[in-house]
Amino acid sequence: MQVAFQSAPDLSSVLRSLGFEMDVAQLSQGALHGFFRLGGSRQLPVFTIQTNQDLLIHGNRRSGVLAICLNTTDQHPVVRGEATQPCSLHGFHAGLRDSFFQLPAGAHIQVALVSQTRLEQVATATGDHQTLGVIHGSNSANLNPRRFQEFSALIQAQLMGAAQDELVELATLEALSPQELRGTASGELGVGAGLMKDLVAWGFNNTGRAITLKDLSGTIFASRSSIVHHCRKSFGTGPMALLKQIRLSQVHHALSSPEMQHAIGGNTVQEIASHYGFRSRNHFARDFRNQFGESPSATLQRASAPGMSIQSVSVAQSPQMAMALR
Repeated sequence: MQVAFQSAPDLSSVLRSLGFEMDVAQLSQGALHGFFRLGGSRQLPVFTIQTNQDLLIHGNRRSGVLAICLNTTDQHPVVRGEATQPCSLHGFHAGLRDSFFQLPAGAHIQVALVSQTRLEQVATATGDHQTLGVIHGSNSANLNPRRFQEFSALIQAQLMGAAQDELVELATLEALSPQELRGTASGELGVGAGLMKDLVAWGFNNTGRAITLKDLSGTIFASRSSIVHHCRKSFGTGPMALLKQIRLSQVHHALSSPEMQHAIGGNTVQEIASHYGFRSRNHFARDFRNQFGESPSATLQRASAPGMSIQSVSVAQSPQMAMALR
């Protein structure tokens, strides 16, 4: 199953259909053209994400599942505030329940959803206790290039329907064996990354509210200078601009989705913009055009035109999605 997504919340909807409570925002400017593909088996699903824009993803992981993530391009994700290294796996820490990462434009990630229980059973049966230690103590691991390419090819084959579940599980344990690794990272958030995670969480939880830097400082209990410093270091922009980008992503999705318009009780540009905290029509239209490369009215008209509406990505009822949720 392949789904095209044209807004960041579209991708969020797909991930939520898979059991991952994650919010997504577009950080870079331009029209978003992304692809989500799901395959694999009932026991071991695999999905991929491709994006032509920088995306920010924040939320909760799916309980009982280790998401083994790897990037197949030279555009490396930033995971929990740290840039990932070439030939690395990440996102698999059994003790972490939250996710916080950035996908740069041009990224293409593969994600194998491995049962934590099954992997631990296999490791215990084979006496591979050191690898269990890696799974429970690390969130990123650097592999040698040959091992990485072999593992990536195996995940790709699983995506295409090879149904090599046990082989993938064994290969995961081999890849994460301490003897094979060139280094690991625990995934523990540094001071700056933790502050940015709090900032982003506030933004996604308050998409209808604009806020001043002074009030934001009191809300997330950090100095204004610290917020600005770490935000520019992490995202290349200031905190007010970052929060605006999160809200603009929500507006873009609502303009493109009759379902969202019904949910928020507004179907005009002004009503939707106002719902997400934009009060100045001219400033909003300028910011929207700068972010997405077209006017908000053009986005709304395209979605409402007969035969031209953006395809819904609510795919929870698809056979592949139902298989992946089991």
